[in-house]
Amino acid sequence: MLALNLNHYSNKSSYAPSEVIAAVDRSFTGNADNTLLTYPNTNNDDISFLGRTRGNFQTYRQTQFVLNLMNGTQFGGVVDPRMSRMLSPSPDGQYRGLDPNVVGFGALDSLRRPNNFYGYVAAGGSQLPGRYLFDDKAKMPAMTYSQLQFIKAEAAFRMGDLAKAWDAYRNGVSAHIDFVNQRNSDNGQSPTQITAAEKAAFLASPEIIPAPAALTLTHIMSQKYIAQWAWGHNELWMDMRRYHYTDIDPASGRQVFPGFTLPTNLYPDNAGKVVQRIRPRYNSEYVWNRPGLEAIGGLALDYHTKPLWITQP
Repeated sequence: MLALNLNHYSNKSSYAPSEVIAAVDRSFTGNADNTLLTYPNTNNDDISFLGRTRGNFQTYRQTQFVLNLMNGTQFGGVVDPRMSRMLSPSPDGQYRGLDPNVVGFGALDSLRRPNNFYGYVAAGGSQLPGRYLFDDKAKMPAMTYSQLQFIKAEAAFRMGDLAKAWDAYRNGVSAHIDFVNQRNSDNGQSPTQITAAEKAAFLASPEIIPAPAALTLTHIMSQKYIAQWAWGHNELWMDMRRYHYTDIDPASGRQVFPGFTLPTNLYPDNAGKVVQRIRPRYNSEYVWNRPGLEAIGGLALDYHTKPLWITQP
């Protein structure tokens, strides 16, 4: 937790990447240390919130952004073996993602629309295995070794130690592949295991694991995004805000999060600006502590678009 926190100050002059690295090095040493929440799956309250039986994500679908990080679009045509184990195919067996700026499924017919995260067209499948973390018994991570390795990789990259950044980056990718296999084994889900040959071929690709001198923030943050997809929401959003969603990586000349586009259909109170923070709920400080909110501008209609102090220089 200390490493996560210290790395959030990357836009500040006080940012100390060596302290971030030291905190990571005192932490997890492998996937065996991952902090995982388990679900006995005996009644509604001990079934995973992401699981099929709880049914909280029946209408949600994967986006083009995460799909294109994994299907070869953004990284030289190299297809990530995790794609078919994490994401959900369309009924025709192909993998597609939706554009948040297009209402519904756009021009995709019923055979080409992505199934929901559980692997189903719509409702159904209660008590049946889901996919990846979207399963009743899948162990939900609170923190993982791969997440911490990507934090170390970013910190080392920022201090100019590309050899150390490369080593942590490769550790992160390798460990997350194993993590995906483990989570698809928690309840005998349908996706097959990533084989040793598939893993080796992926790690041998220079598009994914380049030489240390060719490593970029685009590599590091894209792979960290994949590793945190579906569970590391707070850290993932913090990463995107630290890089202002669409910042360019000077080393690669590409976006740090390649292919990410800002939504265009924003809530009217946003005044054309993207969200930077979560507004207090109607039954929170708006009722109990309005003077406190007023002092920080929290009553402004666009308060949720104000950049965080920690993400600014």
